[in-house]
Amino acid sequence: MAYFGGVGGVGGVGGVGGVGGVGGVGGVGGVGNLNLTGIGSFLGAGAGPALDPLTVQGLQTSAQAISHAAGDAAAHTPKELKFSSSDNLDKWADWVRASLYLSDFLSELHWDIREEPNGAVVLSHQARGGSAQPFFEVTRPEMSVFEQQVKIVRSYIDQRPERTPEILSQLGFPTPYFAMILGLYPARNPKTLELIAITQVLASHVAMIVKHHLAIRRPDRIDATVLPMITTPGHGSFPSAHATEAFAVARVLEGLIDEKKSHYPDPDKRKKLVRKQAERVAVSRTVAGVHYPVDSWAGALLGKMIGEIVLNKCGVSQLMTGLKYEAKADSDFMLAHYRDPVWKDHGVSELQNCKVAKSSLFEWLWERAVGEFDQ
Repeated sequence: MAYFGGVGGVGGVGGVGGVGGVGGVGGVGGVGNLNLTGIGSFLGAGAGPALDPLTVQGLQTSAQAISHAAGDAAAHTPKELKFSSSDNLDKWADWVRASLYLSDFLSELHWDIREEPNGAVVLSHQARGGSAQPFFEVTRPEMSVFEQQVKIVRSYIDQRPERTPEILSQLGFPTPYFAMILGLYPARNPKTLELIAITQVLASHVAMIVKHHLAIRRPDRIDATVLPMITTPGHGSFPSAHATEAFAVARVLEGLIDEKKSHYPDPDKRKKLVRKQAERVAVSRTVAGVHYPVDSWAGALLGKMIGEIVLNKCGVSQLMTGLKYEAKADSDFMLAHYRDPVWKDHGVSELQNCKVAKSSLFEWLWERAVGEFDQ
């Protein structure tokens, strides 16, 4: 049983752009500009700009020149902020909130590594004082599966010219592609974009844990004719982090659309579009030559579960039925098969139900994101 503790040194790492500009490209695949903490685009967001030496000196001399005008010190004791309260979140910089969300989520994440017969990873959620509840299990496919899968990968190569702009602009988090569907704008929907961004970051972290243990070679490592059109990422192929991130975001946005159905005249169409966009993000990675279709299967299922955990933490109660995945060599990935009961033919089965308690941190973010749709 493994346990993920704190996030590590977040620090104020220079301006990497605000939450609206989510998605640094970086060379780490779907994870974006990770630095050491994995909260990529959040780092530095909301922090004050670095001042030039002349301004710093000017502030010092100005302070010395005007301080006498304030008179004596305050006659009363300032009021303290509330202790350990989500009421303080709007006072912190974006990257500080990101660190708190990340710590909250990962502190309840556990995983078991099963080495027999082929190896498997079982992810569980465990709230404080509760028992571990498995929500996702994935078995390590045999090499024969990938030898068959690489034939499907090659069949996608002719789509590369058409999809090149998408593939390149989705090397980081594909937030603009989801923002397009919901009509999101940074000045109007900053907290919605923050919710999308942290969902992607959480999905990235969890996907990397699973990737590490399953340790599956990329398509170009087993077939010289794949010839990826982008740099092969420096981590395992299975599951796809892009699929995990995209389907986690799609699930959260479905919940958001359900919450504010009155905001859109066509909420069901929007939900279909976010799911279809998630599929396209995932499949584009196969087109690029860096993922097998079964990578997208595993990632999409994992992303669905992460999205449901986020919704529950936000206080949007969802019945979570855990999922197990055993890859099938002949499975391509398409949205038409990504549903019960069709997906059973592709190696998907159910685990037990899992309960996730709400979190004051995520509730705070959700309430503000939902409120942006009242404008």
